Amino acid sequence: MSKETVYIALRDRMIINTNVLLTIKDLGQVFCNNKAIEDYIGDIEIYKSPAEENWDYIDADYIINKAVGYNPSVDINMIGATEVLLEIKSREKERKIFQFIKVTFILIVLFFGSGIAIINFHEDVNMTQSLEKIYYSFTGVKKTRPLIMTIPYSIGLGVGIIGFFNRVVSSSHRRKKEPGPMELESYLYDRDMDQYILDDLKKKDDKT
Repeated sequence: MSKETVYIALRDRMIINTNVLLTIKDLGQVFCNNKAIEDYIGDIEIYKSPAEENWDYIDADYIINKAVGYNPSVDINMIGATEVLLEIKSREKERKIFQFIKVTFILIVLFFGSGIAIINFHEDVNMTQSLEKIYYSFTGVKKTRPLIMTIPYSIGLGVGIIGFFNRVVSSSHRRKKEPGPMELESYLYDRDMDQYILDDLKKKDDKT
């Protein structure tokens, strides 16, 4: 008797609530020519989340053993990710006022922090003197803080920052969907953090 082939495409990461029972189809997509077997394998209970917030993971080998244990007549092929990282969180009440205060505080810190960083940079390189020398080179007149140089420079600095950190000002629909530098850095940070947590969980399992 030939075995039915079942394909399981796992997710990389999931955020779940505490005290939740997960099935295989919750962890990814299940494919099989036989719809009955596809539903049967997908409904196999695979994981019960703890009552407290934590991190955990489920690897492909565990899922294969579970599925074959329930039905030895299937051939399981895993595609995609080899582990699913689980972020287990309790449900939090939505606090709009607290969220507003937190966002406002972060914006104020970023605004003044970036302002101080720009000021310190210009002081270190003595930008005022540089602009005066450029003005003298073009006009032959020595002038302290020439507004014709400092005002366009200040405007250009702001426009340059806005243009660099977002893609809103663009006629191209494709360009508007491209991530900015901050979005890319946030994505890389989240990915590296997930990988570190996953590796740390594996090390703890190896020690036990």
